[in-house]
Amino acid sequence: MTYWGQGSQLFGRDRELTEVTSRLLDPGLRGVVLLGAEGIGKSYLAAHAAEHLSSMMAPYYVSGSPVLSRMQYGILSTYLGSTTAADMESPLAVLRTVRAHFQRLTETSGMQTLLVVDNAQHLDEASAHLLTQLAMSGELRLMVISRARAPRIHELLSLARDGLLARVDLGPLSAQAVHEFCVSALGGPVLQASSTVLHRMSRGNPLYVKELLTGARLQQRLVERNGAWFLTGESDSADTPLADLIKTMLASRSPAERSVLETTALAVRLPRSVVSAVSDDEAVRSLVIDGLLEVLPDRDESAHLVQPLHEEIIRSLVPAARSAEIRAKVLSRYDPKTLIDSKEPSGLDILLRHAEWALDCGEQLGPEDLLAAARAANDMGDAARGMRFAAAVRPLPFRREADVELAVAYARQGSYGRARTQLDALKSGTDDAGAWTQLSMRRAVFTGALMLRQTNAEGRTLTALSERWVEAATALAVRADASAGTPAGVRAGAELLAAAALLLDGSYTEARSCLAGLATQEAPDPEQALVFHGLYAEVLTACGDVEAALQQAQDAADLLDASSGQLWSYSGFVFVRHAFALLHAGRFTQLEQLAARVHSGPRHLLTAMGGTLGVIEGALEIHRGRLHEGLRRLRPAVESLRDWDPELLLPYALGLAGYASAVVGDGTPAAGSGSRMTAPGYTGPRHLWLTAQAYAAAAEASQSTEGPTPDRLAALAAEARAAGLLSSEKDILELCLAVGDLAQVGRLAELTADLDGGEARALHTYAAAVASGNPDRMVAAAEDAIRAQKYLVAVESIGHAIRFYGNHGNLRRQRALIQQLRRRREELAGVTVSYLSPSLHLVRLTRREHEIVDLLLSGATTKDIAGHFTLSQRTVEGHVYRIYVKLGISRRADLDAAYRALEPGPRTASLL
Repeated sequence: MTYWGQGSQLFGRDRELTEVTSRLLDPGLRGVVLLGAEGIGKSYLAAHAAEHLSSMMAPYYVSGSPVLSRMQYGILSTYLGSTTAADMESPLAVLRTVRAHFQRLTETSGMQTLLVVDNAQHLDEASAHLLTQLAMSGELRLMVISRARAPRIHELLSLARDGLLARVDLGPLSAQAVHEFCVSALGGPVLQASSTVLHRMSRGNPLYVKELLTGARLQQRLVERNGAWFLTGESDSADTPLADLIKTMLASRSPAERSVLETTALAVRLPRSVVSAVSDDEAVRSLVIDGLLEVLPDRDESAHLVQPLHEEIIRSLVPAARSAEIRAKVLSRYDPKTLIDSKEPSGLDILLRHAEWALDCGEQLGPEDLLAAARAANDMGDAARGMRFAAAVRPLPFRREADVELAVAYARQGSYGRARTQLDALKSGTDDAGAWTQLSMRRAVFTGALMLRQTNAEGRTLTALSERWVEAATALAVRADASAGTPAGVRAGAELLAAAALLLDGSYTEARSCLAGLATQEAPDPEQALVFHGLYAEVLTACGDVEAALQQAQDAADLLDASSGQLWSYSGFVFVRHAFALLHAGRFTQLEQLAARVHSGPRHLLTAMGGTLGVIEGALEIHRGRLHEGLRRLRPAVESLRDWDPELLLPYALGLAGYASAVVGDGTPAAGSGSRMTAPGYTGPRHLWLTAQAYAAAAEASQSTEGPTPDRLAALAAEARAAGLLSSEKDILELCLAVGDLAQVGRLAELTADLDGGEARALHTYAAAVASGNPDRMVAAAEDAIRAQKYLVAVESIGHAIRFYGNHGNLRRQRALIQQLRRRREELAGVTVSYLSPSLHLVRLTRREHEIVDLLLSGATTKDIAGHFTLSQRTVEGHVYRIYVKLGISRRADLDAAYRALEPGPRTASLL
């Protein structure tokens, strides 16, 4: 059996489990045929189905094997112990013996017999025929488990076509099911991007997921920090037990089929005509039927392996000499350079694969080809490939450009020390390494600028780098043409770096003016245009002009999409700026869609951006008010960012996680805390740093037993306002109200009146309603907040109305609103009053009240509780009365439902 569940859990198969059990209970059917690929979880699902039916059916198991398939009635030999050699010659005698055996079992158990036939693809013909006869007799229920293409179960499948057996095809697991399996298998939260990578590598095959987890842990590519798990890179799938499975699969195929598999694995993708010419078209058809090969409906009918792991492992199994032989055959019929002008990123990727293939075969590629491949790989964000191609450049005249690409690759991987050493060596090196070109100089400068940003350098350092670039580029141009001046692209690039330097210093107003001036100029190339739009989107978002920011972010995203993969290295840069613009605009559904596109993007980029993506997903849930879900996303993201933080989001992530942890009561180390944000020299962008500090202050305020402490939050809001960072001020003022500081409600109403976006509108309606003191407006504001997906704001708004009615003695109206909260919990996305500030004490239960509720639910009387706490019974009855008021009930019978509806459940030491 293939056990892929964890313990007794079954992930992502609820629908199939229900279908199998219901079909087995259907009186009009004789059983089920369960079909699926190897490792897909057929046996485990069947075991769960049998367990679910164990009170009605007695299961008995048999399992086929290649050895038993060569024996007549091999799989049923257990039930033929008394059969003579003469009987074995008579199918009717054998059938009678088996039927008699199961009749005795039925009489003994008193339940209907369920015969589970596992690995039925190894049935011998006699056993298959006998099982068909048993099914037709109706004396037992049959559950047959087999791979999809198994010739010897054709009789059983004919019963399914005739309606006597139900056919259930088991497909791959969903991405969410794989994530849940990973969490269970590893025993802690898992970065969503990492589980997505595993899902895509395995194509949802549970056995493959399990082996990938094991291999990644052994290779230290899957690491655990503070109880949270994340991938630091893709594991070598060839170094896992899966390699043995693939070897077995290859051994079972014909020589022509093996040739097709090897050819497509080595080349990644080829026109079908080429594969058929190199191997055999009949073999291609056979592999397509078996689901191992797919032919795309494009112009060339491109063929590729369906399972990515098959591709990687088969490639590793092909000897170098055999690989060279296949390559020679492919190149005699196909020129991969025709893909250079391809508009699809896959064309560039395949071209790079052919360059890798040449190196694997020991071929000597020209230095120009290697440099082009190194640049292309680096531009695609694939630093490992870029490094390999650049290191293979040998001739001295090309070494300077190759060394620049090595520095670019090191920087893309976060190895800033090695990148800096590489660039410093180029400055002091001799001309033997080759002359500088404008292209290599620009790439070196942009890499240096990236490292300065990543290391939180001062703006003047970046300005100095820009000035040296202009000077050197001008001198280079003059050497080629004495009348030349500074190249236009260099001037534009230097102005971009000047704006970036202002951002490093936190001077957003000045940076906005600088970028506004550049907006009137035409960018010299797509790369600089993308950087301009990304920087402008960041500035506009921080300053509160989110609609203009969205346009700039979309322009950057359009350039990225149109680049055929050549600007993919900027994917994280563009994603973060686009995401924050959507976040502050309140376009939460669009932000979810943007994150989903990243999850479906190139695997190497998803791995590199995993922590960044997790922070954005967590921030989205925090903005909605879904703090439990936000913290679940943030915990592994924080640990991933400690390892690699390309967008400097760690301080912001720690602030978010610390706040969510304090409010929902999760005390695990991985949840983060505000005190960890004070790492010297590591603050990240100023607007995010101010917001991070505000979340840390709100975390402290939410845990205070002395009421809100507004000074720190108010000071941060004033600092953001003075710097023109209105989006940060908005977030900070929202936190002020969340911790109960109503002195800021007027400023929040005033600020959000002038800001764009659905989030600002919902906050304005909320703040204005609270400032008015009108409970009807507060309830109406809650409706607006729900429509804007600001669920915590909705609960807070109703909480203020409940408090108002409580203070004015209108207990009937107060109770009605509390009941409304309980009824609408699903609509409020699970956000409960437990998240509210202690200052809204008429809604939120105190710690003592929680303890009393727990005792009441366990069956204790008020007298028992009085004795437990050494209180008078009257005092306990007063507590119970206040609990009933807060929960909107009037009798003990409603306590359990009301309490569970308004509270998130017991607080635990771990939030997975």
